[in-house]
Amino acid sequence: MESGQVEQGARADRGGQVNQYFVGRDYYGPEPDGVAPRALPEGPVALVGRTAQVEELLGVLAPDSARRAVVVAGLAGVGKSALAVHVAERAAELGWFEGGVLFVALRGYDPGGAVGIGQAVDTLLGELGVRDAELPATAEGRLARYRSELAARAEAGRRVLIVADDAGEVGQVRDLVPPGEAHRLLVTSRDRLVAPDFGARVLALYGLPERAAAELVADALRRVWADDPRPDAEAGALAEIAGHCGRLPLALTVAAAVLAGDPGMRCAEFAAQLADARTRLEALSPKDRAGVPTGVRAAFDLSYARLPADQARLLRLLTANPGPDVATTTAAVLRLGRDAVRDGSSSTRTLLAALAGAGLLTEQPRGSDRWRMHDLVRLYAAGHAKREAAADGWNVAVDCLLSLYTGFLYGAQSAVDADPDGQAARFSDPGTALRWLDTERANLLAVVPFCVAVGRPKEAIFLATYLADHLIRRGLFEDTIAIGRVALAEARRIGKSRTEHAVLSRIGVALRQASRLEEACELLEQVAAFYGEEDDTENKAAALFNLAEARREAGLLTEAVVANEDALAIYRRLGARRHEGTVLASLRAILMEQGRLQEALTMHQESVALLLEQGAVLEAAQAHDSLAAGVVRAGYPAEAIPVYQLALAMYRSVPDWHRVRVVAGTLGTVLEDAGRYDEFLVVLRAAIEAHSAVGDLHSEVVSRAELGGVLSARGESAAALTELGHALSLCDGADDAALRGAVLAALGLTVEWTGDFGAAARHFLAAQALFDQAGDDERAALAREAYENAQRGAASRRRRWRRAWDWLVRRFGGR
Repeated sequence: MESGQVEQGARADRGGQVNQYFVGRDYYGPEPDGVAPRALPEGPVALVGRTAQVEELLGVLAPDSARRAVVVAGLAGVGKSALAVHVAERAAELGWFEGGVLFVALRGYDPGGAVGIGQAVDTLLGELGVRDAELPATAEGRLARYRSELAARAEAGRRVLIVADDAGEVGQVRDLVPPGEAHRLLVTSRDRLVAPDFGARVLALYGLPERAAAELVADALRRVWADDPRPDAEAGALAEIAGHCGRLPLALTVAAAVLAGDPGMRCAEFAAQLADARTRLEALSPKDRAGVPTGVRAAFDLSYARLPADQARLLRLLTANPGPDVATTTAAVLRLGRDAVRDGSSSTRTLLAALAGAGLLTEQPRGSDRWRMHDLVRLYAAGHAKREAAADGWNVAVDCLLSLYTGFLYGAQSAVDADPDGQAARFSDPGTALRWLDTERANLLAVVPFCVAVGRPKEAIFLATYLADHLIRRGLFEDTIAIGRVALAEARRIGKSRTEHAVLSRIGVALRQASRLEEACELLEQVAAFYGEEDDTENKAAALFNLAEARREAGLLTEAVVANEDALAIYRRLGARRHEGTVLASLRAILMEQGRLQEALTMHQESVALLLEQGAVLEAAQAHDSLAAGVVRAGYPAEAIPVYQLALAMYRSVPDWHRVRVVAGTLGTVLEDAGRYDEFLVVLRAAIEAHSAVGDLHSEVVSRAELGGVLSARGESAAALTELGHALSLCDGADDAALRGAVLAALGLTVEWTGDFGAAARHFLAAQALFDQAGDDERAALAREAYENAQRGAASRRRRWRRAWDWLVRRFGGR
């Protein structure tokens, strides 16, 4: 039973001294005739944030389920026991287990020793009413008696649920699987307990949703101090505390106990304490009277102590990667260095999967070869890594990590820029390079300050400079400015003036893109002035071009033309035809702003031809994208449609799925406003393809729901229901009640359109419950209104459908 989640009394231990005991509220000895045992400990006063998991477990325990066993697995302290007890109580209340609910605590991770299978069977036989004197003499005989007792109850139509809490290995529960199809076994474990001879369903449990995490702490405070003003007065600070706890129920319970123990402490004060990563784990691991740590550290100690040496070393080395997740290939480099190439990452994946099986990592999304570590686990593992650094080869691992990131970043940017000399065969095409850059972006951002911290200024500057180009491409201007300033400080510290101005140039571009035009112009003028009159290089031309773009956006069109023409002259002297095309695209934009549309279109064609000639498909797509936006601003949206379509096709050919998403959204709006629904559907499907490619589950679900709505409005109800069913199945991979509610609302709207008001009402009611859970009061009220209208079977469906669609579904996606 996990600390802080479920309070329980003394347990029955048939192998020890206790054979009659109190559990929670009731006394349990031998089962009286006709009375089903219900040997559950006290469940949580309130279980928050687990609606979907409760429903999934109830589905497995239901009488019509084909599954006999299910394992709730997850990190220590994630609330597995609380969930299991709550679900067992619910199942009993539903009348599914007339033969009783049994409970055995297996203590699988207890350093004092786990409960063996024989002892567990003895405990369960006692709960089934078998007295000590009736027990067979041998372990095999008692196991046979256990099975015969269950078989007899099955024959009598009295189903039994066995809850086996805190199993440490399959051997503790394999023989507890009940015979036949009637009974069920519900197991909790930190490990997934997957084995050839144990075919249980596994439900992986993770941290609570943000709102539920804060609610858990608030409820705990109110139970101790009925008049505690802090939950209402400091809701923001409670949310911060929940975030610092990683939304782990055990950590939240400890935090609540600290606050309840000091009712005068402000939540903001405790949040500030937890904000310091160096002391956070200790703050969530209070010592008992004997000075032994409890709480989070104690729970993690038990899991860590069971790891084989190779898994423990890998867990420690993973903390060398400062970003939020790590690829299998990167983990292999940390573990094996240059030998990772020969390993092919297969043995490393085996170790990572074992750590995930122990609840210490998660692969997100499943099958992606990308692994995440809970924030508190990272802090815990980092402490061990510091102590074992020499033995683990920590410095060598860091060297290999930085070599991997710098090499791949250079190769990726070279591939995107279509530079054959810099590609180094790391990436076969720009699309593959862009996918790597997008996937590793958060890690690369984190590595820049990490390089400074470990005394690697050259790597920090290199990474910041090359990464800045991609961040600007993705519109992440504040991130560009932040890492640029880190690199700038390092360049100045080691006295690299040309490098300093290369970094300043990228900061200036980011400032321009962020519409901080006065700062951008000032900075870029400084960069351009750094290069002398005779400095006929691409660096000077690039500085002039960036200055021209900043002046253009600041409305200084004449000055922008001058800078662009100077840049164009240098590029032509150097024969840099691709950059020539880029400058022409900028001059085209100036012509557009001056209202010289025909001249702008002519220059656009010349620019795109040059870019395509040089294989710069991505920049040609950007030119089309920019032109279309200018045409829309000029008041000709219909004329922009074919240009956007060209841009979309080019982005898909690269492929640059992020830009596909952006252009598809803009083009979709223009097409819908123009009533061109056939083309709109094509674009919407392209957006869905792009959302799926980048792993944006939320946007994919919303777009599929929108597609379902459009199909429904066109009378294609069967196709609409197919799309919405797919969207609903995708919701299973996202712990997002509001998202699921939006899809159910869309389903309700679609079936209501067909005239099935009863089914619509059921969908609206379910949507309302989910919106309530998510705290979305506005949509909950609208779903309730839709439910009431559907119950009445009201007419004027089209008007109501349109209004409900806009508020319940579409605006949920931000369109």
